[in-house]
Amino acid sequence: MAMTSELAARLFRDDYRVASANKVEHMLRRIAEQREPLRVIAPGSSEEFTSMLLHVDRAANSLVIDELNPDRGNALLESGAPLHALGRCDGVWAGFASRKLESLQWEGYGALRIAYPDALHHLQRRSFFRVLVSASDVGEVELQRRGARPLFGQCHDLSATGMRVQFRAPTDYTLSEGELLPVVRFRLTGFELTAEAQVRFVSAARSSRLRDAPRTLGLRFLNMHAAFEQRILAYVQRRDRELLRDSGRMFE
Repeated sequence: MAMTSELAARLFRDDYRVASANKVEHMLRRIAEQREPLRVIAPGSSEEFTSMLLHVDRAANSLVIDELNPDRGNALLESGAPLHALGRCDGVWAGFASRKLESLQWEGYGALRIAYPDALHHLQRRSFFRVLVSASDVGEVELQRRGARPLFGQCHDLSATGMRVQFRAPTDYTLSEGELLPVVRFRLTGFELTAEAQVRFVSAARSSRLRDAPRTLGLRFLNMHAAFEQRILAYVQRRDRELLRDSGRMFE
């Protein structure tokens, strides 16, 4: 549930709102055609439920989704109860808010008719791009740890959701996958940025003879505030264009 709630908190923002009625309908139909599972967040529950979008009826102002699984989720959706549904459209997360209208039978199975959403939220594909950074753009990265000395390293690549850092292994306490870092601090094009992060991976040392041999650390940003995310995303998009332009020059 934590991952879905975190994704929903990031997704349901005006930045990612798709207001065009035609585009909303197209994306809903794509989710249904691709038989993508839906993650459903019901009110008053700390549990995530699964469903599937079965039918899109813009004229009737409704959608039909499969009954929630586990079954106990259906009892939470009394008539009119709000819900959030998240699924993938062409591999990119999309979501919408709705409410239950009624229970019904659909092709011999239990289903729910829900309200057609006013809008749909869709993560921009570019927000997942990971770009090699320019050394002049990103300063030294400081990694603060709980109960251990801070680490320092150089950013190798960056995306809206995380970064890879080259660093030297700590000499006090081993850095391990899953560790939470209360502060990751670095400068990006002159602006100081800070966020919490989680260690996603730590590479093995290239040489067993050198205790402090360079290592690579993968980080996932947590609890990002809007200004932090917007500045990262703006840089990733700009840097992506620079790299595309420079690669094109190689073939001129």
